Amino acid sequence: MSLNILVAEDNAFTASQYTKILEKNGHKVQVAKDGVECIKTYEKALSEFDSLDQNPFDVVLLDNNMPRKSGVEVAKEILDKRPNQRIIFASAYDINSLIKAPGNVPKSVEILEKPFSLNTMISKLQS
Repeated sequence: MSLNILVAEDNAFTASQYTKILEKNGHKVQVAKDGVECIKTYEKALSEFDSLDQNPFDVVLLDNNMPRKSGVEVAKEILDKRPNQRIIFASAYDINSLIKAPGNVPKSVEILEKPFSLNTMISKLQS
């Protein structure tokens, strides 16, 4: 099963590692280098997407510490538009402390705790 994945990661080396392993596993990857670019990429994909019950990306993989807009801010904006968009935070923090709304985190939001191996990331994305 091939997934359409949006990756927001400001570290170019990390982003290229993610892209290589994801593409090697047959997935389609788009990379945004910061939170603002991630929102723009998401909105553009959404505008070209005519289905209301499906999301433009199967998964949005977010780094939380990014310039211009944090992963949490990006997630909130995306979830405002598409509440069931699957989002995975690549973060060293607990998701509730990230979103600061315990018990209020949508089921579509998951966390991949750093440090993680690329294989762990692949199995999480494909689960």
